[in-house]
Amino acid sequence: MSFFLFLRLDSIAWSLRKLYCPVSKKDLVLEVGSGGSPYFRSNILCDPFKNSQERFFEKLVTDRITVNAFGESLPFKNKSFDFLIASHVLEHTDRPEAFIEEMQRVSRAGYIEVPDAFFERLTHYTFHKLEIYEKNGELKILKKKNFIHDNEVVGLFKNKAQEIFPKWVKKYPFNFHVRYYWSENTGGIKYKIINKNQKSIWTAPKLEETGDLSRPDFLSKLKKYILKSINYFLLQSKRNKNINLQPMLQCRSCKKKEFLKKKNFYICRFCKEKIEIYNP
Repeated sequence: MSFFLFLRLDSIAWSLRKLYCPVSKKDLVLEVGSGGSPYFRSNILCDPFKNSQERFFEKLVTDRITVNAFGESLPFKNKSFDFLIASHVLEHTDRPEAFIEEMQRVSRAGYIEVPDAFFERLTHYTFHKLEIYEKNGELKILKKKNFIHDNEVVGLFKNKAQEIFPKWVKKYPFNFHVRYYWSENTGGIKYKIINKNQKSIWTAPKLEETGDLSRPDFLSKLKKYILKSINYFLLQSKRNKNINLQPMLQCRSCKKKEFLKKKNFYICRFCKEKIEIYNP
């Protein structure tokens, strides 16, 4: 990735960023909000939706142990993981404090990637609840009052720059995204919520599924083939298959740590809450 950045080929470097994860081979990596294109180095995946308009109906990948859970309430013991990846998921929550504290609770370090606030202000994804930017090593978080935060700015943008804007983003993707690494050894996630009292609880307009998802086009098939080939070399497949998840689990309701395993569920012995698991 650094090589292509040096050559100022940002778009190529951006497409390769998922190949990089600053961990050792022995480190255990959790990915929250893994969706349809998880990072290759992730050992355990976590996502609350099998199918969701928030990832434009892209099918959930479950090629590793995948836990059904929201980032605001993770069913894991404290410091169960060495590294946590949260890529394009933090901006979806209306409770950023809870999400961030959970990430720091279950992991010792991690990586956060989100659209930059300037990008978000112009494009206003209907299901994004936050605008986020980084300043002096701190995440600045603004809760959106609606999915369009500033109608006047959006109107001016549509009038003058909407058609050419995607070309800028494609050419300079690093300028339009926040990439934030954190570690408990350096103070954890430094963040400030600018408008704590703002509620971001609107219901996003529904999108219509388009295309025949059961019959992907040639480019989609080619992309899947390439990803499978990369997976073969980069996934810790053997290790992932042998991970024992149960010792890492903690009930989200009663905080107890004893479970019964039944089919695709772990059931808390005390309050009977279920944790759904998708096995590869």
